[in-house]
Amino acid sequence: MVGPNYRRRARGHFDSGRHDYAVALMLMLVRQVQQLDRKPPATLGLMALMYSLHFLQTITPELVVPYFLCPDRILYKFELMRIVASGLIHVDEWHLYHNMISFLWKGYNLEHKLGSVRFLLTVGLLLVLSHTLVVVVALVLATCFQIPDPLHQCSVGFSGVLFALKVLLNHDSPAFSFVHGFRVPTKYAAWLELVVIYLLVPQSSFVGHMCGILAGYMCVSFPSMRSTMIVGSRWTNRCLRKLMERITLRRNMGTRSAPQRASRGSSTSSFETDEELAQRLQEEEYRSWQAPRWQPEQRDHGHIDASELRRRRLARFASGQR
Repeated sequence: MVGPNYRRRARGHFDSGRHDYAVALMLMLVRQVQQLDRKPPATLGLMALMYSLHFLQTITPELVVPYFLCPDRILYKFELMRIVASGLIHVDEWHLYHNMISFLWKGYNLEHKLGSVRFLLTVGLLLVLSHTLVVVVALVLATCFQIPDPLHQCSVGFSGVLFALKVLLNHDSPAFSFVHGFRVPTKYAAWLELVVIYLLVPQSSFVGHMCGILAGYMCVSFPSMRSTMIVGSRWTNRCLRKLMERITLRRNMGTRSAPQRASRGSSTSSFETDEELAQRLQEEEYRSWQAPRWQPEQRDHGHIDASELRRRRLARFASGQR
């Protein structure tokens, strides 16, 4: 996250050099994605969303200013949308690229373990939790320690969530890592990175990064949060499955009803109702049962051979002589 030193440009101003620089960084990121053996869909979707918002921001920067993370605005004016939207906004191309490279690696490892739906829910929870902690810490510093600056400072960026994801990845790791030349246990690397980034980039939000680490430890330490994520992911998967089944059923019904409407005037035997089909079968069965009974009678009355006709004439002649 980056603090209040956000330089705004005039509305509608288009910097071609800055645009080319942004495209070059995006192509470098695309090359990193292509080298992955598996592509995490939820991670890539969030990355595409943040890049789209950033390119919109370069055209009309005034659209994103009302969504900065400003604790005083959230507390006193209840602008709660800032808690979520501020995490999707970045100051410049380098800030966005650095966060997306880090998010790509963390999403590549975590989404494969958790699943896409649960990973999305986890990212959303960490985003809300870390930014809510920023507001709470700023309020505590202003009221209890007479430090009002964090309460009135605005920040943007996805870094708080990245620190939280780093905790989720490394909280139980027995290995060691090197952070800017320092060898530390991997499970404590986030704390050292917090200090180093603040020293190298003074305008970064120290409170925002620290609250991201705290949000990660809260998710790890409280089993209720894990169970909530599991239940939420199962419920979401069930709802998505039912939605897809309904869409597929409606699509199949539409494809079957179209030929029926097209051939209703020319053919009726293939698209008759159940009652019509039962009536037709009963009529055919009745005709097949009646045919052996009346066909011989029709053959006897209509087709009499010559010997039978001669016998009947002789019998009639004999009865007349009597």
